[in-house]
Amino acid sequence: MAVQRSAVPRVLRIHVLALRDSTALVPIGLMDMLRKAAEVARMIPSARRRPILDAKLVACGPGPIVTGAGGLRIHCDATIRSVRRTDVVLVPALDPDVIEHLALNREAVAWVRRMHQGGADVASACTGAFLLGEAGLLDGRAATTHWAFQDLLRSRYPRVRLRPEAIVVDEGRVCTAGGATSFLNLALYLVERWLGPEVARASSKMFLIDLNKSPQTAYAILAGQRTHRDAAILRTQDLIESNLTRTPSVDELSKEAAMSRRTFVRRFTRATGNSPRDYVQRVKVEAAKRALETGDRSVGAIAGELGYTDPVAFRKLFVRLTGLTPADYRRRYGADAPVIQQVRAARRQSQRRVRPTTALAASAG
Repeated sequence: MAVQRSAVPRVLRIHVLALRDSTALVPIGLMDMLRKAAEVARMIPSARRRPILDAKLVACGPGPIVTGAGGLRIHCDATIRSVRRTDVVLVPALDPDVIEHLALNREAVAWVRRMHQGGADVASACTGAFLLGEAGLLDGRAATTHWAFQDLLRSRYPRVRLRPEAIVVDEGRVCTAGGATSFLNLALYLVERWLGPEVARASSKMFLIDLNKSPQTAYAILAGQRTHRDAAILRTQDLIESNLTRTPSVDELSKEAAMSRRTFVRRFTRATGNSPRDYVQRVKVEAAKRALETGDRSVGAIAGELGYTDPVAFRKLFVRLTGLTPADYRRRYGADAPVIQQVRAARRQSQRRVRPTTALAASAG
């Protein structure tokens, strides 16, 4: 972001938006991370002058209290009607019905645009990118958002250069972050720019956040590509997904759909966002991800079950679509991944604590 340049102000004014009927986690989480990072920075000496982060919550609405999703009340420091200038605006996620929540927070669109025109940098987390798109700030720029909403972002704002694999996209004065908890990575990214890499590293350890988080493509699933209403194409998707070892050819699929090959490819691409060939590859990689998460079969065996005779070619495909090698994916998400082991250990410890109580209750009965 622009604030990484040498002309960083002594006090950096940051306003974190709180949106109506949207999750309170992101704005509160951003505020807390910036507060803790500032505390960390005071403990780490630096040869360069660091800015003082002056972060405030700003309410979308006439009053300082915003009612978020689930009725949670967020008490803010100011409202968008009272804030006339700032250095940075951070936009949180909109809740799942993005279009409805855009309308509900329409006032914030014009305010973010004014702040940007007045010199502020802007950054969004997750579906907050839609608010930037609505303000016209993504036109001609690269951007990302949550993987499940990328098709909607692309269709609603066609001038955006979508980066579907990215966790954070920095376009100078406009920055976007991807999935639901990517606000954590966005916060660390900004902390690194403002306070330095050593503060970002120390903050990541304090919050147990992986600075080298996987690309979003490692998390993507195919459900969003079945929301169309083209029955013929849905039938061919069923055919593809029901026999992963021997996938029907495009000619066979077009025959099943009672279309010419050219018409079938055009309709399939329009309905799903992928060509038939690309869709087949994505389905097979999703199946491979599930196999890597739940079993210990070799990558070659998994590739063979999916119809690939060349494990090297399959590995290249897997890397292209997920951003990780199969081995890296298994280390992160497989049954022996550290986070899975931690969950299992916690469950065992909890069960050990419960057993004496249960025995006592039985003897008392």
